[in-house]
Amino acid sequence: MKVAQKIFRWFKERSHKPYHSTETSSGKAIMEKLSSMSHLQEYLSYYTTLTAPGYAVLVTGDWGTGKTYQVKSCLPEEDRLYVSLFGVQTVEQLHSEVFAAAAPTMAKAEKMVGKGSDIVAGMKGPWALAGAIPSVFNAVFKREIEPTKTLVFDDLERSDLELKDVLGAINSYVEHLGFRVVVVAHDERLADEFLQMKEKTFGQSIRVEPQIEDALSHFLEDIGSPSAKKFASDFKDQVQDTFLRSKVKSLRILRHVIEDLTRLHGVLGEEHLKNADAMEDLTKTFVAFQIEVRAGHLLENDLQNRRGARYGYMLRVHAKKDNPPETPALIKADDKYPTIDLEGGILNDDVLCAMLVDGRFPEDQIRASIENSAYFLVPEDVAPWKVISHFDDLEDRTVDEAMARMKRQFEEREVTSSGEMLHIFCLRMMMAEQNIIDRNVEDVFKENLAYIDDLLNKGALPARGTDWRWYDEFERSYDGFGYWVSQGHEDYFKETWGHLIAAREEALRRKFPKILNELLQMVRENPKGFFEAVSPTNNGPNPYAVIPLLHEIPPVEFVNSWMEAPRENWRDIQYALENRYSSNQLERDLAPEKDWALQVLKELERRADDEAGFRALRIKRVRPKILVELAHEEDSTESTAAQEEA
Repeated sequence: MKVAQKIFRWFKERSHKPYHSTETSSGKAIMEKLSSMSHLQEYLSYYTTLTAPGYAVLVTGDWGTGKTYQVKSCLPEEDRLYVSLFGVQTVEQLHSEVFAAAAPTMAKAEKMVGKGSDIVAGMKGPWALAGAIPSVFNAVFKREIEPTKTLVFDDLERSDLELKDVLGAINSYVEHLGFRVVVVAHDERLADEFLQMKEKTFGQSIRVEPQIEDALSHFLEDIGSPSAKKFASDFKDQVQDTFLRSKVKSLRILRHVIEDLTRLHGVLGEEHLKNADAMEDLTKTFVAFQIEVRAGHLLENDLQNRRGARYGYMLRVHAKKDNPPETPALIKADDKYPTIDLEGGILNDDVLCAMLVDGRFPEDQIRASIENSAYFLVPEDVAPWKVISHFDDLEDRTVDEAMARMKRQFEEREVTSSGEMLHIFCLRMMMAEQNIIDRNVEDVFKENLAYIDDLLNKGALPARGTDWRWYDEFERSYDGFGYWVSQGHEDYFKETWGHLIAAREEALRRKFPKILNELLQMVRENPKGFFEAVSPTNNGPNPYAVIPLLHEIPPVEFVNSWMEAPRENWRDIQYALENRYSSNQLERDLAPEKDWALQVLKELERRADDEAGFRALRIKRVRPKILVELAHEEDSTESTAAQEEA
């Protein structure tokens, strides 16, 4: 007990020795320095001149504003004790973290000292109030820790301690031991709760604003590639201006933006980098979209079909003057940046989604998007619909020439690519809507449908693809350009889309006779090829795996071809049907084949009944099990229905 009392008395005497800042000798010097400081720097510079101030300082601010960084910048490492509360579960552990920060060498030795000693058992004073358990470690702790440095507690909201316990510990340092304490809270809600619980603990609360210019300079300096650093640094002013206009305050987002800007630089070619105007536009556009997406203001759907978004919105506003619609997120974002075109611009929809949603930077697509922009586009070398899509940035004569070329293409039915057709159809409806051509939208819509029908009847319309998502390439956009669909005429586009899909499916159906003859020949001569053609596998194209067409072969003819195949290959045909109809496909994509498949089964069973010996057994054994089970289910259902009627 005497030893403990002696240690405590010695520590208490030392803890209350006056602390004099080196700056207190000249108030004038302090004021001159403060005049160039931020409000956080100013207050902490004043706070560190105080001896045993009796209160703590709470530092708050928006998520990602760099609060920890700024606090550390204001308090030199030699003048602070930094303690993260992340994962701290007990008050004793909190004290241990403070000890480790103040005396790291002795903190390591503490592991060998152990706990549980009663040397300081029964000790009174602030350490008991703080909840620390008696131990040799506590005695060493009190002897080594002095309030000559400012104590910084960070990650308040990531501690596992109850707020009242954290407050109790902080009070022990502030009120009983004379420490200057700064607490950093990254959660605004938690910071408010903290203040309400113990207002007297905090004599000052400071809200931190991001130091954007300093942070940006720091992030640029950290870029490893000299060429990427030069690229980003050349457009530093544009990046900073865009970030400020966004009103987003998270420096974490700014850091990610700079990191991704270096990734973008890595896929650019020399011919792109030499065009300063294009690169400035690219940088501003990319940075703006990065910020808006990372801040959660724009989602994937907002990045698609951006062209015409504002015009469609204005139409809805005009139609609903008494109850105006909500402003779309894309338009809200675009209005923040007067010198950036978020509704079109140098980066197309597909590229934006790849980079901002998927985290991919596809070199070929990014370069193609840039080269399709007005900065690199050579009107004579590209499709006229692309030129018209850039009418904002091109001379009237150039756009008029492209319109004449597109008109000729339409009249002569030159374009057969679905994506290009849809672009032309949409632009024609937009031009009719804007009175650019002497047509109304209804007439243009009908002319577009007639275009599709003419191609189909001439045999010039490509048949649908054989994959189940064969229209992915042109569903929402084509060649990096979203379709110009004003929201006032979405129904016309949907009907045009449906007509095109149906026409291409019909184009495939018209090829069925030739395809079915080829499949029957495979059944007779190449059963393994038949398996690959009509059933899904992990390799090969499997062109007809999800296309209902076998039902157009007479069941008897199909079984005849099956029986003509080499005996050792009969099972390949069995496996082809079993695999084709697995996963309940006869109730889904291949439903038109259900009755046909059951007729094929009946024909096999009839053939087996007509045979004897091993030939009959061989036929029975190649019956597709999935069809046998289906036939039993059908019979059971019919029997139940008959009984219910009776």
